Amino acid sequence: MTKYKEYNHNPPHLFLPNCHYFITASTLGRYPYLKSVKAKEAAYFYLTKSLEKFSWILEDWVILDNHLHIMVKSPQDSTSLGKVMNNFYRFTANWLSKNSIRKIKQKYFHNYWDKCISYESSYYSRINYIWFNPVKHGYVDSPEKWQFGSYHFRFHKDKIDRQIKKYPFDKLDIADDF
Repeated sequence: MTKYKEYNHNPPHLFLPNCHYFITASTLGRYPYLKSVKAKEAAYFYLTKSLEKFSWILEDWVILDNHLHIMVKSPQDSTSLGKVMNNFYRFTANWLSKNSIRKIKQKYFHNYWDKCISYESSYYSRINYIWFNPVKHGYVDSPEKWQFGSYHFRFHKDKIDRQIKKYPFDKLDIADDF
């Protein structure tokens, strides 16, 4: 079911089932609340748990000091996106508070912006944007060096895949009848 919803103080949202969404989330005032390694790890943990709770699928992601970008696939009930983001913000904010990361303003996070992707070229352009965002912002000079994004994991997975192809294990004669 397609649903379009407008809000007084937020961007409008188009809700489509089984669709790819490019989402950007930001801290309030772009303050670097997620600067530490532990804060980024906590944000990733709460992001994955929040998406999982509402049956959204995380495809690609990057977390920077003051914002993040994700590519997700919506479930049948795509109207749960607000709940996903609220859950993510709430649990991440609780973690930040408990770990003595003091709020500069009244809250940690501001808003999120989503774009429903309908063209293959738009999808791949945004995936590249996610992967190269740490380079764009000057954190690293190549995306595989940024450990808080999906490119880092895909890059290392490619190395593993090459190793598996180069050194196959299926012909080994190892007693393993346990």
